[in-house]
Amino acid sequence: MTSPVSAVQQSDVPPGGTAFGVMLRSLRRAARLTLEELSEASGVSVRALGDLERGRSRGPQRRTVDALAAALRLDAEQGGRLRRLAEAGRDRGGPPVSPYLLRTVPDFTGRRQELADLEALATGTRTRAAVLFGPGGQGKTTLAAEAVRRLAGAFPDGSVCVPLHGMSDSPLPAAEALVLLLTALGHPADRIPVDPVAREAVYRAALAGRRTLVVLDDAADETQTRPLLPDAEGSFVLITSRRPLAGLEGVRRIRLGGLSGGESTRLLERILGAPRTDGQSEAITRLTELCGHLPLALRIVGNRLSSRPSWTPAHLVGQLADEGRRLSGLVAGDLAVRGALALSYGQLTPSHRLLLRRLSLVPGHDTGPGLAAVLTGEDPLTTEDSLHLLVDRGLLEETVPGRYALHDLVRLFTRERLRDEEEAAPPVHLRMADWLLRSASTAGRLFEAPGAPEPWPGEPAPFTPGSAGEAEEWLTAERSNWAGALPLMFAAGRHREILHASRSLYWFSDRWCQWPEWRTLFSHGARSAAALGDRAAEAHQLNCLAWAHSVGACRYEEAEQLARQALELATETGDLDQQAWAWAYISGARMGQGRPAEAAESAARATRLFETTGDSTGRAVSQRVLGTALRGSGRAEEALALHRALLGTRPGDVPGLTEFVAALLRCETAKDLLALERWTEAAQAFRAVGTPSAHAGTDRLRAHTSLGLATALEHCGDPAAAHEHYTLAHALFTSFGDTASVAEATAGVERTRDPSRE
Repeated sequence: MTSPVSAVQQSDVPPGGTAFGVMLRSLRRAARLTLEELSEASGVSVRALGDLERGRSRGPQRRTVDALAAALRLDAEQGGRLRRLAEAGRDRGGPPVSPYLLRTVPDFTGRRQELADLEALATGTRTRAAVLFGPGGQGKTTLAAEAVRRLAGAFPDGSVCVPLHGMSDSPLPAAEALVLLLTALGHPADRIPVDPVAREAVYRAALAGRRTLVVLDDAADETQTRPLLPDAEGSFVLITSRRPLAGLEGVRRIRLGGLSGGESTRLLERILGAPRTDGQSEAITRLTELCGHLPLALRIVGNRLSSRPSWTPAHLVGQLADEGRRLSGLVAGDLAVRGALALSYGQLTPSHRLLLRRLSLVPGHDTGPGLAAVLTGEDPLTTEDSLHLLVDRGLLEETVPGRYALHDLVRLFTRERLRDEEEAAPPVHLRMADWLLRSASTAGRLFEAPGAPEPWPGEPAPFTPGSAGEAEEWLTAERSNWAGALPLMFAAGRHREILHASRSLYWFSDRWCQWPEWRTLFSHGARSAAALGDRAAEAHQLNCLAWAHSVGACRYEEAEQLARQALELATETGDLDQQAWAWAYISGARMGQGRPAEAAESAARATRLFETTGDSTGRAVSQRVLGTALRGSGRAEEALALHRALLGTRPGDVPGLTEFVAALLRCETAKDLLALERWTEAAQAFRAVGTPSAHAGTDRLRAHTSLGLATALEHCGDPAAAHEHYTLAHALFTSFGDTASVAEATAGVERTRDPSRE
């Protein structure tokens, strides 16, 4: 009994067919035309039409195809596909079956993990297909070609590759791709069904009995790809696409990102050769950074240098360093980063293009849906859906769940599009900056004393956290953005708003004292106060800036200069409170510069002023510094008495004496005992310090505690335990870049090393 598939093959397709012939007959039948009617409409003879459909004429001339397209009333896309099949027949000039081959490159570099994953999937028994996806320019096709080369031995029936033209104006339909696949698999053209469903069944049957590797290059979407997947084990389909094709069932996905720094460097070195790269490591590294580690950009840079023997890598660095010219410089012949990005951009809807363009305005590295929605005026839920789509299209990266970032080169491209397509960018810029600072002020209020003033009114409504934890999470995630909004607001003369934001974030800043954003905030605050002529506010902001330089960056000389400027202004205005804080920060800066006696004098002055003003928080801060300075001056007994007196104060009694500050005081007390060589008491005190987790300074506190405990244990005659804590201190101080403490910990590690334990 004849199967339905074979019946279709025998009755629907004339003998001797070709891909062009099968397609022509399908189109004629769809138009409900006989050969005679098509002949009359096109001017092509019935005999010539018959020869074309039967494959006796393999590649008709362009004018013949144009006449047939007009007679069949094909749209531009259908007509283009018919012309491509005709051109393919003319180019081959021989048998109609010839597989499309992916071109490998001799300098292929990197992608070890991806190749290993592909090999495991392709040679396993549970996966029939894999999608290799990622943004344009990441080298998906090149990687697929390398995979085909390496996997040749695992597929004795060979490989078949078909370009699907997913990024073109007319992607290849699945029905036409099936014709190319079947002919490439050696299936007789005269036995390819006209009916797409039957054609799909024949294709799957052909793969079922083979061990063939099928590559579908540049897939547009699931609809185009799903009919081309195999049914059974044996053959394997590798799909490349800019999208993850999330709708496909039973496939594995491998996302292709940029190369690593080392891989990028090796690729350029392999393209250029040793004579061009020797002694140029710094310039080569900079080129890889300017290319964003994008393989296409790296290939272009390598090719440009190869074609210009007189150019050095450093010369090209000079050209590409200018962001305004970088994309124009990333062109070599028919290779262009801008062109690759334009293909993806052109396939977006107008609303998605608008969002992508305006994301280039974001000051920081990444953004959340809330800020993205402000840029377009859409609601956050709709915006989040759009962000996911841009991720799927390879134009946006989801760095962590809910955070989205543009690749550096995509950012440059979208800035160009914003400049060329929108005149309203400056107002959008300012609306974004205003929203960011209002939101930061709203979040910062949760860390201030009750009754702190609300931010200024504005639209859209600011982010309003429901708790301090939610506020801290937002301020942390968006910190590069709200800090990046400050120059925009300053340029717009929004000085009162900047001061409001700075004051609102004053208490919160102490939780994350290492953030460089505080220097940005308080420097703009000081400049805004000066612009408003508010000398008292300027003194306050300069004091805050001195704190950020000292505590946050260990830039003690600058901190002392800033605090002295604040002291001068506060003295002129008679502001005793800011005079006291200025002396406190001068004390800390002097201590950082190794001047403990002067630091003690400054801290004592600060303490007296705080007693006069009744500022218990300031008094606690200055006394803690005073104690540290006394110890550094050789007066450890006085330091111990002072620190113990402070510890006798309950944290709730003094607003600034938080649990973290109390832990700092316990550490200072332990250091005082260490200076007095009371080793056993010091060890006990260091163990009692504790490490509050909800503070950014916890790791530094752990580092100092570990180093002090190690020192005490070493003197107590326990080198093994001391070695353990010296090692921990060394790792922590190394991560902070504290070279002096690293040296001290290193010496301790060496002193307590036991060769027998190694």
